[in-house]
Amino acid sequence: MSSEAGRKDPAEESFVVQDGVRCPTRAPWSARVSTLTSLTFVPLILLGFYVLVQTSVVKLLVWLLLFGCVAYPLRYLVCARCPYYGQRCSTLFGVTVPRMFKKQEGKSMRLGLWLDVVFSLLLLLIPLPDVWRLGGFLLLLLWVGTFALLMGTITRIACSVCPLTFCPIGRAGRALWSRVP
Repeated sequence: MSSEAGRKDPAEESFVVQDGVRCPTRAPWSARVSTLTSLTFVPLILLGFYVLVQTSVVKLLVWLLLFGCVAYPLRYLVCARCPYYGQRCSTLFGVTVPRMFKKQEGKSMRLGLWLDVVFSLLLLLIPLPDVWRLGGFLLLLLWVGTFALLMGTITRIACSVCPLTFCPIGRAGRALWSRVP
């Protein structure tokens, strides 16, 4: 607090603490980053949908259910608790989540971030045998490459500037990109 009663020092207002990490109140991502990272989801969804429609309707339904969990309930556990709620963030979820959930002040994001990792791996792995059966090595290469494009894009242009250092995806991305010249 400043010397004037009831008024905060502007320096105190420019940061918020989330899960023990001091974060600037303004998101470090541009609108371009939000759009670009979100667009990398499109080929993954289209390819996964194509493969599973051709091979297994049951797996398709499970895969779509998992994807729905990532897009909705996990956003409550991550995005609604994020200090950048309502702002353009590393994906377009930052500006869409306020239409889905109220801000969850003072609640941890850690469980949601780990669940994002688990669900993302399941989204990659569930279609894998079907990708191989349907198209062999080339389709498998395309599938893994599409997932690598998504993760590489997010970790390179979004996680690299994110202050939430406890995020497992961001942590892995920073470790990977620190080794790339």
